[in-house]
Amino acid sequence: MRSRWLPRVALGVVLAYLLVAVPVGLHNTVLRLRTAARTVGLSAGAMRARVFGSRYVAAIERIRRAIPADQPYLISELDEPGAQLWVRFDLLPRRAMLLRRTASEPDGDAGDCWRQQVRFLVVAVGVGRPPLYYERPAVVPPGCPPAPWMRPG
Repeated sequence: MRSRWLPRVALGVVLAYLLVAVPVGLHNTVLRLRTAARTVGLSAGAMRARVFGSRYVAAIERIRRAIPADQPYLISELDEPGAQLWVRFDLLPRRAMLLRRTASEPDGDAGDCWRQQVRFLVVAVGVGRPPLYYERPAVVPPGCPPAPWMRPG
């Protein structure tokens, strides 16, 4: 007798789940389609301003004008882990070098030689908040070869 009821109970549970899940899924789909319909035809810059805010977009544009495309920059983040991801993406094709040092890095590391030769520093403050931009003196440390971007020609 127990074996006859088990398939019916299982079918009833699946139907109950579908009765709840399908309307919720359709509701979420309609909400997302409405949001997408409002942004049809927006340029990438306008969409970025809508998502991150106009202050963020203005800061990114200012940094893009200041850092040449063939020069690297140091990037650091403040309180929010992962805040630098969008800033790095928005500053492409410029190469980013992480400013933070790990405990396993030796002091005389080749990356350290190159880090000291980078003129630009970008600090990602937080998601949607405008990044900070600084210029710094670039020097070739003693015993280090000049970085490729420091060589003339």
